[in-house]
Amino acid sequence: MTAIPLNDIHFKITKSDFGSARQKPHFFKKAIAFLVLCLSSNAYIFAQSYVGEEKTLLIKSQMPYVALSVDGHQGYFLIDYAATLSTIDTSAFTKGSPAPIGPSTNFNNFDFYGSWGKVTLIHADYSHLQGLGGIKQAGIIGTDFLSLNAYLLDYENGKIYRSKEGECTESWLATHGFKPASSAGYFADQISKLQDNCTSNVPTIPVRIGKTMAMAQIDPGFDDGIYPHSVNINKAFFDVLEASGVFMQELPEANFTLSTCVEGITEKVKAFQIADDTKFEIIGMDGSPVMITSDFYIFLKNPPNAIQSCGGIGTWKIPAAQLGASFLASAKQVFFDPFHSKVWFRNHDQIIYENKAY
Repeated sequence: MTAIPLNDIHFKITKSDFGSARQKPHFFKKAIAFLVLCLSSNAYIFAQSYVGEEKTLLIKSQMPYVALSVDGHQGYFLIDYAATLSTIDTSAFTKGSPAPIGPSTNFNNFDFYGSWGKVTLIHADYSHLQGLGGIKQAGIIGTDFLSLNAYLLDYENGKIYRSKEGECTESWLATHGFKPASSAGYFADQISKLQDNCTSNVPTIPVRIGKTMAMAQIDPGFDDGIYPHSVNINKAFFDVLEASGVFMQELPEANFTLSTCVEGITEKVKAFQIADDTKFEIIGMDGSPVMITSDFYIFLKNPPNAIQSCGGIGTWKIPAAQLGASFLASAKQVFFDPFHSKVWFRNHDQIIYENKAY
């Protein structure tokens, strides 16, 4: 069973000058330079030792794309764990256009690590997308496919690896510097493992801002290149942050408006930046941080009642968030394991400093 994706729509906006950046201790830069050198020297060994089928991964605007074919026609599809149903733009293939068979959403010979035969792909139009470096987005691969195998996204080396259940062990991941965050109840290879019938099959992991915890969806298709390390939050999360004493300074120049699933109704999104050194953290299964940064932006999702049916984290009653694509790019290698409902991040305990991971 699959569900129509209710993930939010993101538009690129223009960044204005925020004034002088916060000053960072010079000695910290020197200390982390050595760590960068040590980590990068292991990239080749890591890539050669991984157990799984390999394909080339193209990183465009921090988003991961893979070339595949539909009915013999090649196109570039976004690997998007925040979408629960896969899509197709038949006008965006490199040569020719695949034709549907039978119902208009059925396509033959969907070839992604081998042919899947006849599949269902929802029609979409991605002609408006810019900044993809000469490629066109021909579709999205969602969790209707991605939840059936484990995948490693290697942003650093431009590779994606597929593993069947049991092929990539947790001991291998731990040995190679990965640390897990739990997505139990939110992301799994079987719908029956989700916490209820209303839960979308999207990797959702614990995060913390200051002392306040929330659950955050991972969205590889959320292009936050203008405001790196963007975190969409809902009103429930915002209210708890305010009550805890975290001071959030509004950035009016970064505010924007979204179209919604209800014609004629829009959603206004307000942007904020933390005014002190409060940290954003992705929390691992042992309770310690997988990733830490004090350089991040907050976007408040507070949809009006008239569009609650559109879904998304803005409609959640518990504190919730959505992470921009730059978090995955900073992590360098991320392993999505639907069989055990875990997301593994390499280079754990890393600190993101001035929008770079160390």
